[in-house]
Amino acid sequence: MRDLDPAFPQKMAMGGFVVAGKNFGCGSSREWGPIGMKAAGTLCVVAEEFARIFYRNAINIGLPVIECYGAEKQIDLNDELEVDVSSGIIINHTKAITLKGIPIPDFLLEQLAMGGLKEKLRKSLHK
Repeated sequence: MRDLDPAFPQKMAMGGFVVAGKNFGCGSSREWGPIGMKAAGTLCVVAEEFARIFYRNAINIGLPVIECYGAEKQIDLNDELEVDVSSGIIINHTKAITLKGIPIPDFLLEQLAMGGLKEKLRKSLHK
């Protein structure tokens, strides 16, 4: 993300959202992209669509992702957002609009709530 915005880590340090267009996260099957974004403070990624592997890698490491067509055109830098991953609802408080994204399926919500795939497996094996 630094190639696009050298100040990305500082902007995300307090927590924030990444809003993107189509096929976000394409190009690598590694987890480093979502891991880096989560480590930088990203709370959630909202995109018109995700590369399939990025989507699952993000969920696997505990980074929420929501697909929402048209989000990129209706959300601007510094807009105040509220995202409900279970319903797919994105509220843009700055513009007083509500967007409807695709909710994360229940089985993946459970994984997110546990902190990702490793934590879910660890807790399951511990039982």
